[in-house]
Amino acid sequence: MTNTNEDDGLVKSILKTLAGTLGFILCAAGILGFLVSGFAIDYIDERLEEDCEGVKGTIVQTSGADEGQCDEGSATRDLLVLIQYPLLFAGIVCGLVGAKVF
Repeated sequence: MTNTNEDDGLVKSILKTLAGTLGFILCAAGILGFLVSGFAIDYIDERLEEDCEGVKGTIVQTSGADEGQCDEGSATRDLLVLIQYPLLFAGIVCGLVGAKVF
């Protein structure tokens, strides 16, 4: 006969290990997403500054030669700014859960 208490303990141990591993993976993904979004925001800012601002950018936008890329770039930048800090927060929370702080 098998002891169900031992089996339950083994399953709980495996689930705790998996939850901790998943927590740390999500932590790394959230913090990495925060860092990458920061680089992407800087890159988009540079491209918008080069291609969409100033006399050249105004002419390109009014003539429609940019095919809406300046507006799309600005919208993408705004979205990245919006989700940047929630990614960091989610990464930290997942790390704390993975470390079994809660």
